Amino acid sequence: MPIAPPTRHRGERVAWFAVMIAMTLVALKPLFDVFSEKVAADVIDLGVVLTVAGALAMGVAFALTVADLRRLPRALVIAILAIGVVALLSVFAYAARSGRADLLALFDDRRTSIYGGYVSPDSGILTEALRMVTGFAPLLLIAVMVRRQAWFPVSLLRLVVVFVVAGALVHSLIAWLQVAGVVPYSFFFQLPQGFIGRASGGYYHPMSLGRVLIFAVLMLYILRDHLPLTRVARYALIGLFTATGAVSLHRLTLVCLAIIIAAFEVPRLGRLVQAARGAAISRRTVGVTSAVVLVVAGFAAWLWGAAIWSRVVVTFTEVGSLDFRSDEFMHGRGAIWGDVIAVFGKATPDVWLFGFGYEPWDMHNDLIRIAVTWGAVGVAAVLAAFVALFRFTARQCDRTGRHTLVVLYVTMFVFGLTQKPSSYPYFVWLFLFCHLLILALHGGRAAAAAMTRTENTDPA
Repeated sequence: MPIAPPTRHRGERVAWFAVMIAMTLVALKPLFDVFSEKVAADVIDLGVVLTVAGALAMGVAFALTVADLRRLPRALVIAILAIGVVALLSVFAYAARSGRADLLALFDDRRTSIYGGYVSPDSGILTEALRMVTGFAPLLLIAVMVRRQAWFPVSLLRLVVVFVVAGALVHSLIAWLQVAGVVPYSFFFQLPQGFIGRASGGYYHPMSLGRVLIFAVLMLYILRDHLPLTRVARYALIGLFTATGAVSLHRLTLVCLAIIIAAFEVPRLGRLVQAARGAAISRRTVGVTSAVVLVVAGFAAWLWGAAIWSRVVVTFTEVGSLDFRSDEFMHGRGAIWGDVIAVFGKATPDVWLFGFGYEPWDMHNDLIRIAVTWGAVGVAAVLAAFVALFRFTARQCDRTGRHTLVVLYVTMFVFGLTQKPSSYPYFVWLFLFCHLLILALHGGRAAAAAMTRTENTDPA
């Protein structure tokens, strides 16, 4: 289907262009991130400006397209309203911040660097609110897709994926140049014997590289039959992104990549065995592919063998304590989580219910971050948003779409065990963009029925 503006009234055309602007920013942000600041602190750089601009474009498209929430599926409305509740909790936290000064003073004790630096309540609450609102803005695009499915052809979504994968490729090449000593490291891992550089691929932290790699691999699987790539090229990219995740020393990235690859490859093993027995797979193809893999691996080992091996050793040995009762559990995360429990033991009921509005320490866990930031009400609202969105999407998908959806949510959950994916706007953008992909490729009769209902209620 060609990508072209609608011929209806001006508002429709403006909304369509807003969708195109949003899609363009989703596609190009990894490439723009190469030029962003490489610092640990929150700064207003090009990435932040593009994120806000993209969220505004999504809001404009929604406002001009969805005049009445009652025309949307109920589950999708619940997801949107739940995020609105979280935004209101931030307003309450900002108004109540001065009365919590004594309680917030307990967070001034930072036993190690893993607790993060000082964050003032004023800037922290505003930053968290901005992250939540801009990060979940693609929910509005999903609503627009329900009303105007023709604006989201597979050709457009495929183009976005091509640029995201290209961005992941650029960041991977930078990461390998860091391993080769050509590009300096921006992040280091502290070991008893000193510091070791961690490949971050043009970002400050390897985690940022990891989220792009994770979604690049997932999108390669989702669009495997719709991309201008041969099977060999697709698996070469998957192999490169996985190897890049390994040299970044970010274990959770590797775990998520392993989950994605296993989820899509294990079901194919039976068919591959049958194909091999039936001579459907050329032995020559297998031999040539294996030889290429061995040559590339041997060349990498010859050039960077020592650097790669040192990172393999660190990955599997420097894991901290595995005793969850210890302060050293998961490299000090246990100390943070234990201290947070102690602070909440002294907190008032309003903090338990509505949170502090921000995370005074780096919580290193998404659920704990949400609980500290927005309290029990915030946890319930965010969970309601995810459950409603999952139900909305799953009901409209075929079996393949539901399988892909489960993989997407499992990956999100696992990444949140020691990271905070819902606080990274571009991670949430890609997470929600995958819903657009799944709906476009695997949406069934329910999607068509929703489109029919909304179109029949549109004014002439």
